[in-house]
Amino acid sequence: MKPTCPSCQNKINSTDIINTNKKGIFIEKQCPSCLEWFGLNKTLEVLKTAGISLLLITSLLNIFSIKSEYSSIFSTVGFAEIFIAMLITFFSKHEEIK
Repeated sequence: MKPTCPSCQNKINSTDIINTNKKGIFIEKQCPSCLEWFGLNKTLEVLKTAGISLLLITSLLNIFSIKSEYSSIFSTVGFAEIFIAMLITFFSKHEEIK
């Protein structure tokens, strides 16, 4: 899915984005046509990162059978969090960074 620039509303190919800034877990990208910076909403970015992290943790707990009596709970939590992370990745709108 191609991101849309919040300023000029152009669809952007990921390969066309040349300039990016990474500030911790937050990633800012520069639109190649209007040169405005944009990125995901900060709250959505935190939720996405938390979802991916929880999936990793729950997967490792299941693989190594740590607290195996809770493995179905770990699997359910991991599935729910990765589902949220995927929804944010594919359907969230980017916003302009000022």
